[in-house]
Amino acid sequence: MKRNRWQTNPDRLIWNNNGTYWMRWAPYDPVRTERLTFNLKTRDVNEARRKRDEIVENWNRKEAA
Repeated sequence: MKRNRWQTNPDRLIWNNNGTYWMRWAPYDPVRTERLTFNLKTRDVNEARRKRDEIVENWNRKEAA
Protein backbone atom coordinates (compact mmCIF):
# COMPACT_ATOMS: atom_id res chain seq x y z
CA MET A 1 0.00 0.00 0.00
CA LYS A 2 1.37 3.38 -1.04
CA ARG A 3 1.59 5.82 1.85
CA ASN A 4 0.04 9.21 1.26
CA ARG A 5 2.47 12.04 2.01
CA TRP A 6 -0.28 13.91 3.91
CA GLN A 7 -1.41 10.88 5.92
CA THR A 8 -0.10 12.16 9.27
CA ASN A 9 -2.03 15.43 8.90
CA PRO A 10 -4.63 15.30 6.12
CA ASP A 11 -5.29 19.05 6.42
CA ARG A 12 -1.66 20.10 6.13
CA LEU A 13 -1.28 23.43 4.31
CA ILE A 14 -5.03 24.13 4.14
CA TRP A 15 -7.33 26.06 6.44
CA ASN A 16 -10.95 27.12 6.54
CA ASN A 17 -11.40 30.88 6.39
CA ASN A 18 -15.05 31.79 6.97
CA GLY A 19 -16.30 28.70 5.16
CA THR A 20 -13.88 28.69 2.20
CA TYR A 21 -10.69 26.63 2.15
CA TRP A 22 -7.33 28.24 1.42
CA MET A 23 -3.84 26.83 0.97
CA ARG A 24 -0.49 28.37 1.86
CA TRP A 25 2.65 26.71 0.56
CA ALA A 26 6.34 27.58 0.25
CA PRO A 27 7.84 25.49 -2.56
CA TYR A 28 11.56 24.87 -2.31
CA ASP A 29 13.63 27.43 -4.19
CA PRO A 30 17.35 27.75 -3.41
CA VAL A 31 17.41 31.42 -4.52
CA ARG A 32 14.42 32.85 -2.67
CA THR A 33 11.73 31.78 -0.25
CA GLU A 34 8.26 32.69 -1.40
CA ARG A 35 5.02 31.70 0.28
CA LEU A 36 2.20 31.17 -2.16
CA THR A 37 -1.43 31.47 -1.11
CA PHE A 38 -4.25 29.89 -3.09
CA ASN A 39 -8.00 30.26 -2.66
CA LEU A 40 -9.21 26.71 -3.25
CA LYS A 41 -12.75 28.05 -3.86
CA THR A 42 -14.52 25.24 -2.07
CA ARG A 43 -16.36 24.66 1.18
CA ASP A 44 -15.78 20.90 1.07
CA VAL A 45 -12.69 19.67 2.94
CA ASN A 46 -12.29 16.59 0.72
CA GLU A 47 -12.32 18.70 -2.43
CA ALA A 48 -9.86 21.13 -0.81
CA ARG A 49 -7.48 18.24 -0.07
CA ARG A 50 -7.78 17.01 -3.66
CA LYS A 51 -7.05 20.49 -5.05
CA ARG A 52 -4.08 20.90 -2.69
CA ASP A 53 -2.62 17.59 -3.83
CA GLU A 54 -3.15 18.57 -7.46
CA ILE A 55 -1.39 21.95 -6.99
CA VAL A 56 1.60 20.35 -5.29
CA GLU A 57 1.84 17.55 -7.87
CA ASN A 58 1.63 19.95 -10.83
CA TRP A 59 4.24 22.22 -9.25
CA ASN A 60 6.63 19.32 -8.69
CA ARG A 61 6.08 18.07 -12.24
CA LYS A 62 6.80 21.55 -13.60
CA GLU A 63 9.99 21.83 -11.53
CA ALA A 64 11.23 18.43 -12.70
CA ALA A 65 10.86 19.36 -16.38
